[in-house]
Amino acid sequence: MTTTINIEKKRGDTKRHTFTVYKPDGLTVENVSSWSVFLLTIDPEKRPLDATNNLSQIAGAITTDGSDGKISFVPSGTVSIGKYYYDAQAFDGNGEKTTFAEGRYKITQDITKN
Repeated sequence: MTTTINIEKKRGDTKRHTFTVYKPDGLTVENVSSWSVFLLTIDPEKRPLDATNNLSQIAGAITTDGSDGKISFVPSGTVSIGKYYYDAQAFDGNGEKTTFAEGRYKITQDITKN
């Protein structure tokens, strides 16, 4: 089940994005301990034709032992201020690719410049 979560962060911030993956019923947490290749992709287009304009691809990891469905991504902090879109994908225990989160990705101006 793909969950829509909109993300807003300040320019340069690198605080991790943590997602909890749920089974298709939307209530039960998915055990992701056998999942692999976690990737969060940011793009200026909601439906890009290809990867040409991808602004960032962030590798992710299981946050704990995976039984709680938690996956985290640490952004680089180098994407410019703007309004974008993202999705987060992984390969499940069967080796099948699944998109588990998507939404808007907004980066706003901050005051501190270092």
